[in-house]
Amino acid sequence: MAVVEVRPQSSLPATKLDWLSLRDHFVATVGPSAGQGAPLGPLLVMADATFSPHSRFPLHPHRDMEILSVVISGEMSHHGDGANGMTVKPRGVQLISSRNGMRHAEGNDTEADVRMLQIWIQPTSTGGDAAYFYRQLPDAKGRHLVAGDEGMPLRNDVKVWWLDVEGEQRVSVPVGRKGYAIGLTGSPRVGETPLHPGDGAVVNAAGDVKFSGSGAVLWLDVP
Repeated sequence: MAVVEVRPQSSLPATKLDWLSLRDHFVATVGPSAGQGAPLGPLLVMADATFSPHSRFPLHPHRDMEILSVVISGEMSHHGDGANGMTVKPRGVQLISSRNGMRHAEGNDTEADVRMLQIWIQPTSTGGDAAYFYRQLPDAKGRHLVAGDEGMPLRNDVKVWWLDVEGEQRVSVPVGRKGYAIGLTGSPRVGETPLHPGDGAVVNAAGDVKFSGSGAVLWLDVP
């Protein structure tokens, strides 16, 4: 079995505003820890954010970055140069390949809180017009590919999976690659350690990783 280092949510840098609660798993982009942290290969940012009702980031630019937004609960609104007015519901995923540049703002136009993950992946190629992709994962429990295929084409050799853990799920980290998990719902175990919502787990070497119990996990396979 692979060696797994669990990162409890309470150990991660936090940003708390009137309208936003956020924990950063890698490099922080906002708040008192902005600029601090370290990437995992091309995985630069993973922000676990909860938006209060009727709140939104200001319109802001991105360039040469793959931006993956995964909605866990509530409905995320997206506004900007492309996909303006789009709503992403639970188990929904938006990918923006920002390429030569775009502007956008994520937020919450509803009466309930929204929890979502935003993940930034460094591309291996650049140039071209910004591109937008969307995927709604099925409600059926199982192992669902989030991004890293023709439908959600990341400009890097990264695969992202949604794992509904009911009983036991195993994933393998090949030689030369790394893995990262974040708890989404419930309290599944990674190895023998509970992975509560917002907790992370990093695997820096090859081997099998066992998830068990009940809940959901996002799993990232990175070079």
